[in-house]
Amino acid sequence: MEEHDESMHMHVHADGTVHCHSHPHTHQNTKTVRNRLARVIGHLQAVDRMVEDGRDCAEVLIQLAAIRSAINNICKIILRDHMDHCVIDAVRFGDTETLEELNKAIDLLMK
Repeated sequence: MEEHDESMHMHVHADGTVHCHSHPHTHQNTKTVRNRLARVIGHLQAVDRMVEDGRDCAEVLIQLAAIRSAINNICKIILRDHMDHCVIDAVRFGDTETLEELNKAIDLLMK
């Protein structure tokens, strides 16, 4: 396997082809995202226990709505990071694939 530095980014396409390009991926909010993910995971485990204990469906739905909101906020942080760093770098380096992938990711997020 070929080694690469942190500025290399690899994409594996659905047909199995691999495309590597070089631009720095700077993620300013990794710690924040990981902390929020840990809280969401804990919250989701608590909801699982609620379901297991036969708690009221309305209570479970309210908690799931809170989890969905927290996940949406995590997505916003990651998207901002991506726009502020990766996408700017992609434009600078002529990496249209990253821009196409962003469009696909936004389409999936908006479903």
